Order: sequence, then structure tokens, then C-alpha cells
Amino acid sequence: MISPDTHLYIYEIRGHSDEIAVHEPPSSFIGIWNEEDFTYLFFTEPEDDYVKRNICGESADCAFSRHDMQYRDWQTGLPAHGMSVEGIEFVPADHASAPEGSILLDPSVVFGDGSHPTTCSCLKFLSRIIQSHAIHSVLDLGTGTGILALAAAKLGVPHVTAVDRNILAVQTARENVVINGFQSSIEVHQGEARIFIDRPYDIVLANLPFHVLRDIVTLRGANLHKFWIVSGIDPDQANVLKELFLEQGYRIGDEAADAPWVTFTTISTLALR
Repeated sequence: MISPDTHLYIYEIRGHSDEIAVHEPPSSFIGIWNEEDFTYLFFTEPEDDYVKRNICGESADCAFSRHDMQYRDWQTGLPAHGMSVEGIEFVPADHASAPEGSILLDPSVVFGDGSHPTTCSCLKFLSRIIQSHAIHSVLDLGTGTGILALAAAKLGVPHVTAVDRNILAVQTARENVVINGFQSSIEVHQGEARIFIDRPYDIVLANLPFHVLRDIVTLRGANLHKFWIVSGIDPDQANVLKELFLEQGYRIGDEAADAPWVTFTTISTLALR
């Protein structure tokens, strides 16, 4: 677990992570965060020389910038005593005496520590749907730390697929799966959300940027699923997505708003049979 007082040294390098090899990293290395055109390397100590020598090497085109901040300024992190959402207890992975039945969570530097309104709303709707329907499979797109996938497994879903395009998120989610003993029920994959849409799931969790959601909702296969839980969007974006779901044959279900965020569910006719 990373302490709130820990200093983070984040190196921003132009280029995709596939083009950047990390060899024999120092003990301060946390991991790689990949975006479209940039790669971010996280350390707990300044590592300018390592980055120059081992990442840039002889490349004349390699340039980097460094961002320094405390962990608490990067993200809130779980409270030391943990937190409860819809009766599901989440506690830090290094908790000295975790309550029985709680989920251990180490967010590292990845989104999904349970404090964000979109995560809380997704957890609320996930719990309600699982309690009122026979749910056997869940697809968690943009899993981050794996918090929603972990909750689904804890609520008894036997087959959970968690997906993220971010290398560090996949690494973090897999570690959280292991420390909770959910290896038999949760699979974590690195990849684009669109690749996993064409196989039917009972619930699709999609806490994603609007442009990603808009693209995947229009894909063939988006209408194969019984329920969607959609979040990470504002009211105007939610209205656009609702129209797309209606075109795919879904009904719009429940909604939660915590400005500026909106979370809503959709229900397929498959779920009503």
C-alpha cells in the first residue's frame, strides 16, 4: 500500500508503452500508465538518471517531463478504517484486522478506490440487480483497480471478466483478485473494451469516458447483454447514450445523479423473460 504522504515522481514520455521497455527497474518503480500518445512511469523516488539511461537510451527523439506530487494529491485513497457501500465492506489491503467478509483493496495509483461518486453509484446498482435477478456473468469495462469486479464476485457472481487498456490497472486489478482469493471467478484482461462486447453477459459495467461509451454502444453485439450499468458521464452525454440504447432495443432503468456525474441502467427484453 502507498501511504498518503508518499511522494510520487511521474515521468511523462511521448510514445506508446509498447515502444518503451523497462529493464531492471529500481525498487522505487510502481508501474507504467499508458495513454494514446504518452506513457507515464511512476516512481516513489526521483529517477532521472534511470529514465535517461534505460528508457531513453541512445534515442535522440526521447524527451520526458517529471511531475512531483504527494500520493494524497493524486487520489484520495481508502480511509484507514475502510468504507462501506451497499453493505459491501472495502478495507485497505494492509489492514491489521480486516473484518470478516470484507474486500481487501490496494488501489496503487489506479482509479477505483471507492470514493468517487460514479463508483458508488455503480456499486449500488450492481448490488440491486444481483439481489433481484439470477446473475451468472459480469463484464467490467475499464476495471481500474478491479473494485466493481471484486464486488460482483463477493456478491456471488461466478463468472466475472474485467478489462482495462491500461497496463498498470490490469496489474493492480490482478493483484487485488489474488489477495481476495477470487482467481476462480475473475479473469482480468488488457485490451480495448470493444473487443469484449460480442459475447453475451448478464451485466455489463461501463464506467468509461463518453467517446468510448458512444462507440461501443453502437457496435454489433452491444444488444446481447441483459443489463448495462453506465457511468462516467454528464447529463447531456447520458441523454445521447440513452437514445443509442433505445435504438438497440433496451429500456432505460434507474438513474442516479451526483453533479456533474450521471449513472444509469438499461434493461434488455432478455432480462424480462
